[in-house]
Amino acid sequence: MKDDIVVDWNEVWQRRLALNRSTPEFREGADLWGDREQAQRYAVRSEAGHARRIAEVMQDLSVAPGDRVLDIGSGPGTLALPLARAGASVTAVDPAEGMLAELRAAAEREGITTIAAVRGLWEEIDPDRDLDPPYDRVVASFSLGMPDVRSALAAMDAVASGSVHLYWFADEPLWERLYLALWEDLHGAPYRPKPKADCIFNVLYGMGIYPNIMMRPLDGTTTFVTVEDAVAHFATRMSVETPRQRETLRNYFKKHLIRQDGGLAFSGASTYAAIWWRKRG
Repeated sequence: MKDDIVVDWNEVWQRRLALNRSTPEFREGADLWGDREQAQRYAVRSEAGHARRIAEVMQDLSVAPGDRVLDIGSGPGTLALPLARAGASVTAVDPAEGMLAELRAAAEREGITTIAAVRGLWEEIDPDRDLDPPYDRVVASFSLGMPDVRSALAAMDAVASGSVHLYWFADEPLWERLYLALWEDLHGAPYRPKPKADCIFNVLYGMGIYPNIMMRPLDGTTTFVTVEDAVAHFATRMSVETPRQRETLRNYFKKHLIRQDGGLAFSGASTYAAIWWRKRG
């Protein structure tokens, strides 16, 4: 008997992403990280808090000197900088000028000249005009915000000569749990979570790409000096502007921050998916 139940996982992704983006006052991408101050804050936290995950990704990519890597959604260089230190030539794509400014500044401080920065959304990048494919590794680490994710993944596969590596959330990370807990109190409507890694796997499967997948723990711990430091860290991300909203955020952190190593830790583990495949000849 033929199974006539067919799910278009690209449409599932699009619907869930549209719900996420319909969340009142929600900001992300260039709208949030285009601001240099926000990008600097992210870069500092990223370097301190993502060491384990970066080490895992570097082991996955296993680059050799001279390898060419395309880093989609590079941010301030979370992966691009260690990849360049390992001898790779990196093309970093990101839509937020604030993030790319941080990347350029960090590369200049270290004397790194093997990173090329390209500003733009991945879905608007023209490989022939903006890039120089093929790449030995293509990586998109927590940067899969493309509405038509099927086309985005096909474009990644098209510019790869070696392997493609994706990293995305399997469940709600700590920051989304914060949004789920507070968004309605802050903005009068609930936060709608982003689509998760199940959609990515199924979209790839429908494309005839049968990827490897591994689930890993994602440590969401962020350490702050004071409660006000935590409020300042999340206020812009959560579109907090009024005194009442700041007090709501402040009261939440007073209740949930834990004293740890001389600071205040906001902590909660979740799971992320490492998804990868080798380019077929």
